Amino acid sequence: MNDNAQDYTEDSAGLGVYTSLAEGMDEALASHYAPERLQPLFDSTLNYISAQMQQGLILPYFAQINADTWQDTDKTVDVYVTDPTEGRAINLEARGKDYATNILSYPSDLPADVLPMMPEIPLGELIVCHEVVVQQAKEQHKTVDQHISHLFVHGLLHLFGFDHELGESEQAEMESFEIAILAQHGLPNPYLADEE
Repeated sequence: MNDNAQDYTEDSAGLGVYTSLAEGMDEALASHYAPERLQPLFDSTLNYISAQMQQGLILPYFAQINADTWQDTDKTVDVYVTDPTEGRAINLEARGKDYATNILSYPSDLPADVLPMMPEIPLGELIVCHEVVVQQAKEQHKTVDQHISHLFVHGLLHLFGFDHELGESEQAEMESFEIAILAQHGLPNPYLADEE
């Protein structure tokens, strides 16, 4: 993340979502990524996943953590919004792909034995390229906020260790989680728009 990023978390005490914009980004974008806007999605995702864990779901990146510690400890996520130039450079460095992508997920990768000692579990960081998100929303006949909501939930699932690129069953599982979580907010199935 850029050290010169504009921080939009000063009024987010008690929230688990922390947002910053890359230097030079239009401050009008902040409303799309405001912690107060993303927090309900964050809470719903955590609650949904916690309910699934009670039914035996194992989080790939948190498989070694005690279930009580997971349930009883607050979680946090950082969201960094950037432009296509920086987004392309980050994607090239991280994944060897020379283009800006919609969202990248960077899990915290903290050792399981450290997590119980922490007051919060930092899930990691989501890096969003806003211009790519806007273009995709237009192509998929969605509002920008609908697409951001979907990508935020999608990114959180990646931070838990879910990966749709591992195979069809993993993709189906991840998509079903996303659809169910978004439906709690009255948002449509994001994959139906892809099929139009």
